[in-house]
Amino acid sequence: MPLLLTLLAAAAASSPAASLPTSRADIAAQRAAIEQRFAHDQADCEQRFAVSACVDDVRRRRHDALAPLVRREHELAAQERRDRAAAQAQRVRDREQAATADQGQRRDKAMAAPPATPASAAPHPVRARTPEQAEQARREAETQAASEAAQRRDKARERQLRRDQRLAEHAAREKSRLKPPAAPLPLPPASDVGR
Repeated sequence: MPLLLTLLAAAAASSPAASLPTSRADIAAQRAAIEQRFAHDQADCEQRFAVSACVDDVRRRRHDALAPLVRREHELAAQERRDRAAAQAQRVRDREQAATADQGQRRDKAMAAPPATPASAAPHPVRARTPEQAEQARREAETQAASEAAQRRDKARERQLRRDQRLAEHAAREKSRLKPPAAPLPLPPASDVGR
């Protein structure tokens, strides 16, 4: 039987590309076969007079037979990590493209939509503007945009203040739930110290 194991190990070593497993299941099956042969050969060694030399030889052959499987496991694990990293990178690229497309659509929609006119404003016939009127309209639009931005900032600040207040109230409730620390034990009277 040791001769058969030696021949199998030599055959595996001579043609590693032909016998390399392609999946973890193949590796597990080959590993189980090697372990079974090792157990059988070790049991054969137990029947001999020089047990330790025989067991050492069987262990060396087992190690040699398992080495290509271990290398292949490492290669498969590395490939799986590369595949997962590539898939994650692709998901990130897809998300970024979707976000960019969404922003472009919103921008296009905002540019295509005419500005909202107040209900009280009656449609005026289009008149030619003088450069001064155009400059005045631009300044008014900038002022209105700045005013709207200031309102948005104020609302955001108010929301943040309310959020901070809720967090502070929650922290105060949690603190009140905690028990106060236990009072320290009283010191013994001075007369008991010398005893």
